[in-house]
Amino acid sequence: MNAAREIRVIQPKKQCDLSDKIRVAAYCRVSTDSNDQLNSFYAQVKYYTDYIYNSDNMRLVDIYADEGITGTAISKRDDFKRLVADVKKKKIDRVLVKSVQRFARNSLECIEAVRLFKSYGASVYFENDNIDTERMNSEMILYIKSAFAQGEAISASRRMALSNRMKMADGIYNLASAPFGYRLGKNGLVVEPQKAEIVKKIYELYLDGMGDCLILQYLNENYYDNGWSLKRVGYILSNERYIGDCLLQKGYSTSVLPLTLKPNRGELPKYYYVGTHEPIISKELFDKVQALRKEKRNKYNVSAGKEIRKEFFSKKVYCRRCGWAYSKKWRNGELFWRCYKQGTTADECRTPPQADSVLRQAFIKMFNTLKQNSRTIIHETLLQLQTLKMKASGGKDEIIEIDKELVALSEQNRIYSELFVQHILDEVSYYEQTDKLKNRMTELRSRRLKILNDDEDENYLERLRKLERVVADTEFITVFNESLFDDIVERIYVEENGDLAFRLKCGFELKVNMEDGI
Repeated sequence: MNAAREIRVIQPKKQCDLSDKIRVAAYCRVSTDSNDQLNSFYAQVKYYTDYIYNSDNMRLVDIYADEGITGTAISKRDDFKRLVADVKKKKIDRVLVKSVQRFARNSLECIEAVRLFKSYGASVYFENDNIDTERMNSEMILYIKSAFAQGEAISASRRMALSNRMKMADGIYNLASAPFGYRLGKNGLVVEPQKAEIVKKIYELYLDGMGDCLILQYLNENYYDNGWSLKRVGYILSNERYIGDCLLQKGYSTSVLPLTLKPNRGELPKYYYVGTHEPIISKELFDKVQALRKEKRNKYNVSAGKEIRKEFFSKKVYCRRCGWAYSKKWRNGELFWRCYKQGTTADECRTPPQADSVLRQAFIKMFNTLKQNSRTIIHETLLQLQTLKMKASGGKDEIIEIDKELVALSEQNRIYSELFVQHILDEVSYYEQTDKLKNRMTELRSRRLKILNDDEDENYLERLRKLERVVADTEFITVFNESLFDDIVERIYVEENGDLAFRLKCGFELKVNMEDGI
């Protein structure tokens, strides 16, 4: 017999080509546009560019950089959003960041972004903090670091707000922007003659009887390149800076994340300075306009001592004939809605007005009829569309499979929580198991969202499923339910004959005649 042969395997040498390299991106950010910070910003960009190019196993995808942008809200950072989009397209394997503070100062957004990146196969390495999400078993450390960064951001915001208030009180606060008709000069606001004439014209038109809408129409026809809007017209007609005065701290930033600007309605002191710059209009003219605006608000927005408020059906009711939204109108103490075109243009609209109470009763009637016939109207339509879609896709419905797995994972997570509370499962095992479940659930939800965004048919089916769930979970109603309306109705159309058509968010349109039914 022959002796057993000895076989030695010599592994091939890997060739270093682009396909072997990790696709790496770097994210850089500074929060202000001062020279020192910009130097730091450019240093970050140069550092990561050189670092990735000099590495043997990395290939640079791109440098994503936001300069002079706050880190407290991801929505304000354009390049960060571009980074997220490229991660979703699976162009990136790894993201390099100097620190958690540079990545995000909102702890919730930081964790959500990291989970999103992981669901698309991209890890994040925070260099200064030595945190690598690729090797991280628990999110606890990252959460703590991001919470510290969040606390620092809130403290910095409070310090800046206090500094600004002290400057306002001392009269040394410098304006950050100039209203239309002015520009910022070395010593404050400087009049721009051509734009100042437009401001004067706006005040004249208002005193001549034109409302904000007609003034807007006039401005768009004669000064179309200035970006006019109703909000801007109202701002000009109520801004004290056009008489040479200055009211400071009209708004303030909240002290909790997300940091948002709110109107100051007495929460903080205001500072009014007289004669700070050259006026464009006289105080007498300004006061006349303010008195007239107050009179109109009292006439059209207040009835029987009610405070000014936005009514529920605002921007929810539309004219079928001309497409204009319906606006509110009080008549003998009762709220009505009519086509906004009536009384604002020469082309009269004859679609009838509707009482607010009638709209509410019509919704009650529509919903109860929809619930009574939900099997015919919703369920059978959904089944037919799902059957057609499954035939087209070879018998697979990925959304249904994802939903089943999500339910199973949620149940597993609940069981682990009960075991942990009962001290049957130790803390390390609990976080290890639940982190895996949460990562998988995040991945499934991202996949589900991607399918819905990419597949119009699936998106439509999802809206039908939601309508079916809402109708099934809600009893027949006898009083108007605002939350239910918002859940299922997109808008109401008023027909020329007075019928009401409810356009549902799933695309269905159901007509109601208060005499004949649905």
